[in-house]
Amino acid sequence: MIEIAILIGLFSWGMTSERLGLKHLGAVLGLSCLMGGLGGLIAGGVRADPLTYVFTIGFELILQSAALLIGFAIGHFRHRRGGVRNADDIFG
Repeated sequence: MIEIAILIGLFSWGMTSERLGLKHLGAVLGLSCLMGGLGGLIAGGVRADPLTYVFTIGFELILQSAALLIGFAIGHFRHRRGGVRNADDIFG
């Protein structure tokens, strides 16, 4: 449930962002390390193989980056398209 909430939050944050920056990168890296570490603990118990953590953190990084970038692309397209429509309304 926490993972789904994080992905929805990143998607909507990406939709409202004007451009991507270091703040977005830091948030995605931090969240992927947190959720990947928890996933590695769940997958391997207390004595998990270090490679388990690497794979789970990498998977979380890919998943969360995709959610943020897809949201940003949709938001950017909607803002650009909305700007063209507003110009058409103003100038005829």
